[in-house]
Amino acid sequence: MPSDTQALGHTHGSPPVLAVRDLRTHFHTEAGIIRAVNGVDLTVREGETLAVVGESGSGKSVTGLTVMRLLGRTSARVEGGTIRFSRKSGEELDLLALPEREMQKVRGRDVAMIFQDPMSSLNPVFTVGDQIAEPIRIHEGLGRREARERALDLLRQVGISDPDGRIDAYPHQLSGGMRQRVMIAVALACDPRLLIADEPTTALDVTIQSQIVTLLKRLQTERRMAMIFVTHDLKLVGEIADRVAVMYASQVVEEGPVAEVLASPKHPYTRALLDCIPSRRDAAGNRRQLRPIPGVLPNPLSPPEGCHFHPRCVHAQPRCAGTEPVLERVSDERQTRCLPWREIAA
Repeated sequence: MPSDTQALGHTHGSPPVLAVRDLRTHFHTEAGIIRAVNGVDLTVREGETLAVVGESGSGKSVTGLTVMRLLGRTSARVEGGTIRFSRKSGEELDLLALPEREMQKVRGRDVAMIFQDPMSSLNPVFTVGDQIAEPIRIHEGLGRREARERALDLLRQVGISDPDGRIDAYPHQLSGGMRQRVMIAVALACDPRLLIADEPTTALDVTIQSQIVTLLKRLQTERRMAMIFVTHDLKLVGEIADRVAVMYASQVVEEGPVAEVLASPKHPYTRALLDCIPSRRDAAGNRRQLRPIPGVLPNPLSPPEGCHFHPRCVHAQPRCAGTEPVLERVSDERQTRCLPWREIAA
């Protein structure tokens, strides 16, 4: 298992805010065991944004929910691994080892999450002001008036127009973009050290997506937060992230600095995702041909032997079907899970 300074190739900078090691989250169903997260390592540091990218069903969101310890009422079990988190005070916690009562003190205060669908995440019977103020009152012990003032200030920070009028609105009275801004305000209410944004722009149109990404970048820079940005959209990754971890079928298959991975991917799956971007151009400036990825994600109950991507891979070799690859170092800051990556890169 890699050390903290080696994991996922990030070898410099401050100590990790979050260090996930060999994380395994499985769903036990009547049909069998689904290994939704299978040996995942992730590292993110103060002021850094790590994008976690992949198709729906690759394990991105389950990884985030496992970090938050929000899978308790499902059939999921964390079968192994560690999640080490460093508070602003320097205290280090193993989030998986914390009793639930202690985890409740961390969740929303030190580690916060923005969910995909604000309409299902916001409570329809409480005003948005009350929902922003709630974590402030719980974690910081402020009274109603002080918490309301903080909520009003947060509405201003996230760019809500007419915050004095909107603070007493209910979620259904706001647009989708405004509801997502409210969700961001709720997540930032206690100035968390780590923010997990789980596909926060999925349900929004392109213009609003851009506004939300710009807002998150600004707030993250101002607050020096560590951020994990979960998405299936590689175009967004180039706009918001410092590093990217590409997931496929419950595993990280490539990781490294965003600019390097997008310019020169070493895993065929990363290349295939880039070929799905309609407006992408090659080095000469010519528009690339759109190439959908053939096939579908493997059945999670019975993934293929060897490399999980080989049935869909145009570069697959006979050995890919019989040998499961491990993350292999490409450079000091990059890794890939591909047996013939050198031949492909050449």
